[in-house]
Amino acid sequence: MALTLYGIFGLADFAYDDALNLSKSLNISLEGKSGGYNAEGRFIGINTQATGAGRRTSRVTAEDIGFHAPLVRKGSKLRLARPGERHQRRLEHPQTEWDILHGVIMAYRQGDVPVARGYLKRHTEGNEDFFKALLQVWAAEMPDEKLRKEAQALLFGLR
Repeated sequence: MALTLYGIFGLADFAYDDALNLSKSLNISLEGKSGGYNAEGRFIGINTQATGAGRRTSRVTAEDIGFHAPLVRKGSKLRLARPGERHQRRLEHPQTEWDILHGVIMAYRQGDVPVARGYLKRHTEGNEDFFKALLQVWAAEMPDEKLRKEAQALLFGLR
């Protein structure tokens, strides 16, 4: 579902109702999740974006920063989290294809193509071509020029 949302809205905000209509047509539920949940079943997780600097947000530690879920909710709007916004533990132990896509992008940022290639080998179980194709879609549909060039460079390096 994350790929479908990406194809329709990119990384822009969209109405919760639009996602709900799409989820119903795909028979995938939208579920608010907190922390490190297990991605089992037909649903897509939503994390709520903290607003303001209240008592609760001021006690956040470095290890608690980042979204486990691919969708982020702020008010009545949703958006897909960018790779750099995802929680490091979720990317180290990916549970979905979208997690792996974000993980390989972050691995590339940390250590260029060799680190990204190692990440793919560890997490794709021999299905690297599928994730290269997913990365091609990410690059082709990316409205942000900097992120598009990054994905194209990664794809070139993985050939």
